[in-house]
Amino acid sequence: MKEWEFLEKKESHPGKSLAIHINEVKNNLIKLLNFYNIPNDFLEIAKYLAEYHDIGKLNEKWNIKNKNNPDHSPLSIKYIIEFKKIFESKKDITLILWYLILKHHSSLTKIVKEPYLQYLINEVENRIQNLEFTYKINLIDLFGLFKIADVCSAENKILEIKKPTITEEDVKKIISQKIDGRWFEQQKLIYLPNVAMLRAYTGWGKTDVSLLFFKNKNVNRIFYLFPTITAINKFYNKLKNVFNDDVVKYFYFFDTEVKDDIEILQNMFFIENFMKPIIITTVDQFLLSFLQVGKYYRKRVMFRNSGIIIDEVHLLNPLMLHLLTYFLKKFQEIYNFKVLFMSATLPESIKKYLTYELNLPENSFLDFSSAYESKRRVQFEYNDYKIETSINNILEKFRNGKKVLVVVNTVEKSIKLAKEFIKEIKKDDIVLLHARFMYRDRISKENRIDELKKAPHILIATQVCEVSLDISYDFLFTELAPISSLIQRFGRVNRYGNKTEVTNVEIFKPDIKDEKHYPYTQESLKISKEVIKEFEKNKLSSEMDLLKNLDMIYTYEEFIKELNEEVKKINLEAFEKILQFFFTLDLKSEKLLEILNYRDSFTTLVIPAPESIEDMELKNYVENILKESFENKNFVEKKQLFAKFKEISVPIPIWWLKGKIDKTGKIFPIIDFKNKVYDSFFGFRDIESEII
Repeated sequence: MKEWEFLEKKESHPGKSLAIHINEVKNNLIKLLNFYNIPNDFLEIAKYLAEYHDIGKLNEKWNIKNKNNPDHSPLSIKYIIEFKKIFESKKDITLILWYLILKHHSSLTKIVKEPYLQYLINEVENRIQNLEFTYKINLIDLFGLFKIADVCSAENKILEIKKPTITEEDVKKIISQKIDGRWFEQQKLIYLPNVAMLRAYTGWGKTDVSLLFFKNKNVNRIFYLFPTITAINKFYNKLKNVFNDDVVKYFYFFDTEVKDDIEILQNMFFIENFMKPIIITTVDQFLLSFLQVGKYYRKRVMFRNSGIIIDEVHLLNPLMLHLLTYFLKKFQEIYNFKVLFMSATLPESIKKYLTYELNLPENSFLDFSSAYESKRRVQFEYNDYKIETSINNILEKFRNGKKVLVVVNTVEKSIKLAKEFIKEIKKDDIVLLHARFMYRDRISKENRIDELKKAPHILIATQVCEVSLDISYDFLFTELAPISSLIQRFGRVNRYGNKTEVTNVEIFKPDIKDEKHYPYTQESLKISKEVIKEFEKNKLSSEMDLLKNLDMIYTYEEFIKELNEEVKKINLEAFEKILQFFFTLDLKSEKLLEILNYRDSFTTLVIPAPESIEDMELKNYVENILKESFENKNFVEKKQLFAKFKEISVPIPIWWLKGKIDKTGKIFPIIDFKNKVYDSFFGFRDIESEII
């Protein structure tokens, strides 16, 4: 009996023979190769992977009805060796292809369960070193597409691939308002080169119209990389109304939002692997793809010939900016990125850095910041005393029907202020927003802020409010922070006005009790105070004064000095040497995210032990989730449970965990901090320091 006859008789997946599966994988893969412009000379490799990846299922020990089947991947390698299925077209990569077949259901690590196959790993590593970079990237990208084709056939998913199409009419629908004089300015985005920068004042509409950048640029995918989940959610709703199912959003906590939507969970494969025309996600997701974490080979290939919008680029910490530019440069020739960096307050130092690193032409910068010269939406005053001395003043503004934003630099201070306000006004009129909330509570608070857009209330927040807060406050009371942060905070006040003749921002002396864990350096605060004193009250002629001063303080030389200090903490040469742009980083994405966000938070996710939760309803909810097990659950049920665990996790400072014991050893540490309690209004708080 010929080999193909065996393949037609052997069942590979429920109701599907091995022969049919192979043909489906092959046909899907050819479509993907053409769509992503993988060179034609890789077609034979694609066919080889499709034909032999599951050939081990012919082994008599393997049967689809057997729940305890042996791993078919090593059986495939055994079959290939026994019957000498050499890749004749290019024999020197045969062992590499065998390795890919061996690993086609796992990450590309250098570890194998079968000791007799360790020689294969060692030999593959030697041969990969001899591959030219472009060939290696094309090979791994092909493997990622092969994985997608394999899953589509195995799970009977229909492979739909199409490019985004952008018209000016689409953008006008996103704006959803009468086109004004800015439209002529906004249309200039169409004529920018493939990699460019945009600086435009708050309210210009840069995010809404940024799709114009891709109007005449042929791209396979459009990625929006946003700094916050709030920004993602708000913009997703706008695009969804225009592009329907052609747009998706994805971020680390996305599954917690859709855990009860079976249809979405069943199609998560297409969402989390960026297979829709327009994807709204985070910079983290781009970096995780290129840092080769887990199943990176299914995601990274989606960036081939892609368009990328990087919003609020000035908010990236130096390490993230360095990694971003590093991978853009490294892959530009193969991937042909079209990238637009955007910012309302793009510092000259970052503009110069991007221009130099990415070799941008002179016409790559579109600047509409001159409008700041006609705007003075804030007048501020510096007070050399602590913010809590103005509690009565803040309450008076609220009682006079105003929306008041209070921003402090630490979570502890925000909680203490909230407790003071609760003594005087109803809880419903106060929103407390900081980083130490469960995701479910964070979303609830953001929805509450949205509900209060036109109603008097007090929002007490930390730095988390500095971006993506789509609401205009009447007054801001804030602790002193670096100038770049203050400018962001100012942007939450009188957002849609042009001039103010009254002081609507009060700045206060920061309360630094713990320099080691304080988010800002003394030097940055000292410089900020000098600038504020120079321009306080009516000394500020326009908002351009602040931007110019920021450029004078945060020079290119200072920026490079800071960046170099932070880059010393990583070793990209070691990354290249160990992974060779081929192997997988053997590290969970959660751990790498801790590294990527090192400067801003030094956080890790934990679940508060039920004993430390004060809300009885929430305590019972958490207890019930912790009792659940992943055993005997199908794919969707496991997804749902994992999403529930994420939903009740809280980002906390890593140093909080010193000496603490994980009580269960589940996905996230479950910690009883004894001296800290959690509730939905305050988040995590320290019960030993309740008094201001």
